[in-house]
Amino acid sequence: MTCKKCSRPLEDGFVFCPWCGVRQLPAPPARRKRGNGQGTVIKLANGKWKAVITLGYVTDPEGVKRRRTRTRTFVKRSDAITALVTMRDPDTRGHTSTLSELWAVWSVSPDFAKLSVSQQEKMGFAWKHLAKIGYRRIADLTVASIEDWLDDEFTAFYPSRDAKVLLSHLYDLAIRRDEVTQNRTRDVRLPLPTPKARRECWTDAEVASFRSAYMDGDRIAGYILVMCYTGMRFGELYALRLSDIHLEDGYAVGGEKTDAGRDRQIPIGPALVPVVSWLSQGRRERLLEMNRDNFYTAYRETVARCGARPLPPQTCRHWFFTSLTAAGVQPGVIAETGGHASFSTTMANYVRTPLSAKLAAVSALPPIES
Repeated sequence: MTCKKCSRPLEDGFVFCPWCGVRQLPAPPARRKRGNGQGTVIKLANGKWKAVITLGYVTDPEGVKRRRTRTRTFVKRSDAITALVTMRDPDTRGHTSTLSELWAVWSVSPDFAKLSVSQQEKMGFAWKHLAKIGYRRIADLTVASIEDWLDDEFTAFYPSRDAKVLLSHLYDLAIRRDEVTQNRTRDVRLPLPTPKARRECWTDAEVASFRSAYMDGDRIAGYILVMCYTGMRFGELYALRLSDIHLEDGYAVGGEKTDAGRDRQIPIGPALVPVVSWLSQGRRERLLEMNRDNFYTAYRETVARCGARPLPPQTCRHWFFTSLTAAGVQPGVIAETGGHASFSTTMANYVRTPLSAKLAAVSALPPIES
């Protein structure tokens, strides 16, 4: 055997020439390598082979970048290598969207736009919680995992219910996109709600304290009076645009929730006109141009400063209905003014008849002893 370069004699079996260093045996065939993004094959401890492809990357709420992968296990390495091609094919890999991807589509869809302002806000608040698991694929969720997450995330029934409703909307979108076949939220059980307490109503003295604070230049007291004297919910006040206020004609256009309450004429009485006119000064688009959280903070401070009980803004609507009922306004007019389809809703949920009125009513009964 001689060196194929320098022709010096070599012993059989030499791989390299000791004088010129040239390799004497044929080089082994180069191992085929897959390019970046084509997947990889890993041998497992049990002797099987796992094919892995990367679908993409998402960032979790802690800012950590996480890789989304799809895997399949095979007995033979050749089968795993062959499967990499079909696993990456979008028509056969069964890719489903993450919750974040579905929210990005649904939150700008016509279905979302059809919701009332109040419902849109509820879905937005629910998403702030759901975004914590926004990197998860909707197909990977199970009924048990959804119930466990709701139990861990919420302590009250209604926020938990809103999150379930939002998740149901995302499931419906994924079904229309043929990414999943069933809406798992239909089997999710929520804890029973606590009994709903009967809400209280402002007293006339408390409303008088708000009028006094408004006269002293308190803008928040002015907004409280607007809700008291129109029966508007806070969400309706928050969404009210200046272009929808017609003080010269004594009304505004607004409202939410039901067909009877949405986009209704909201009467603005003579006593309230100067309040709305003053609150409108310096505003650009809406009567109330404050962050919701800032308003609630200022609202609680104003209520405390006026010496009133710490009741929510909805109490203003209760005072509105109760006062109109006590003044003898026809029930149909009261219901339509407040955006209710029937007076039974108004009476059952908003009117608070004082004990003195009840005693006066029963005192009109004939005496038992003559």
